[in-house]
Amino acid sequence: MLLAIIFVIAAKLVNTVATGFDLSMRLAYLLLILIAVSWVWSRVGAVNMRASVNRPTGPFSVGDTLTERIIIQNSNGAPKAWVEVEDKTTLPDVEFREVTSFGLMVTFKRVDMEAALTQRGEYDLGPLVIRASDPFNLFPRDIEFEGVDKVLVYPRVLPIPDIAVSRVLLADGHSRRQRMNVLSTDVASVREYADGDPIGRIHWLTTARTGELMVKQFDQGSAGEMWVIFDQHADAQAGEGKDSTDEYGATIAASIIDKYTRTFTDVGYIAHGSISLLATPDHTGSHRENILRHIAGSKPDGNVPIMETLAVLDRELFVSSTVVVITASDEGNWIDALGVLRRRGIQVICIVLDRESFGGESNASVFPRLSMAGITTYRIYHGDDITDALGTTADADAAAARISALYSSNIPEPETAATEPTPTVS
Repeated sequence: MLLAIIFVIAAKLVNTVATGFDLSMRLAYLLLILIAVSWVWSRVGAVNMRASVNRPTGPFSVGDTLTERIIIQNSNGAPKAWVEVEDKTTLPDVEFREVTSFGLMVTFKRVDMEAALTQRGEYDLGPLVIRASDPFNLFPRDIEFEGVDKVLVYPRVLPIPDIAVSRVLLADGHSRRQRMNVLSTDVASVREYADGDPIGRIHWLTTARTGELMVKQFDQGSAGEMWVIFDQHADAQAGEGKDSTDEYGATIAASIIDKYTRTFTDVGYIAHGSISLLATPDHTGSHRENILRHIAGSKPDGNVPIMETLAVLDRELFVSSTVVVITASDEGNWIDALGVLRRRGIQVICIVLDRESFGGESNASVFPRLSMAGITTYRIYHGDDITDALGTTADADAAAARISALYSSNIPEPETAATEPTPTVS
């Protein structure tokens, strides 16, 4: 609009010089005065605007609603027909923006905005921007308030069935040595110090010898444990955002971690995405929080294949262990490695995301190979209810389909009654 007015002023000035018509000059003067008044109005109005925002601190999970309350102050009481409020954010599918107005002598306005969280991750909230202008919207101004806050959105945690068939909840009766972060009378080994380790567990002799802080790991008696492997290799992914294999896998991993740690099962976790994490088995609340925080922040651009992860994990597994692999990978030697673990007596569960249903290349060849290796397999399609999908294995689905097809082929078709020809009367 400002450019249009400047063009009209220029045209009127040219017209006045060419024809000597005074009315054109007067109109140009009026438009120049309008521009000057609008500029002053915009600057004075912006100087007297104040705003603050009350942002929630979280943490949040996918499916939660994030609500903000914004207070705007118009100190001079001048009317404002159009004020846009926006709290900038990197949250996907979320826009905190609203338009309001101030009548004469109205000095305070409260704006409430809310949005549903659809995808896990770490995102920015802010800065808060107020866009105000003059009555003719010739000189809009953006005024920034507050700063930028971080918000962490955890994956959704669903109530899932017992995919491990309660094996991890029972002692197997065989004594074994296991590296655990719990106190015991015997030390199994030492490892490097990690954030959160108690000072009392530091092994000072090894620390003095190596020059690095080392902590003790203790023996624990016979008990089941679970290891969850979440495959975040970049080549295994399909789909985008909330409709991706990574987002579905994160929901499954978080649900398994939450379910079994809350039943006091020691659960370990391995994932190599944008952030790598190897968490030794534990069932404490802080352990669960640490894993969920990693799942929330790690992006699916890792370069460590499942086979390499299994090679690292192999020495930590015992007969009473259960290994759960969550992946959308195509077939490879990792399937043979899982078969070897199963033959050692380790319970192996594979949750495979059907990549084709997410818009990627098919990985259907994985399922017959997993079945031949005797590995319990669950197949997850895009759009599935995860709780229901984890209630039936892929083998059970395939068997049901074969029985249904066989039953349908054996049903005789209904006989059609023969019709007698109608005699004709001559």
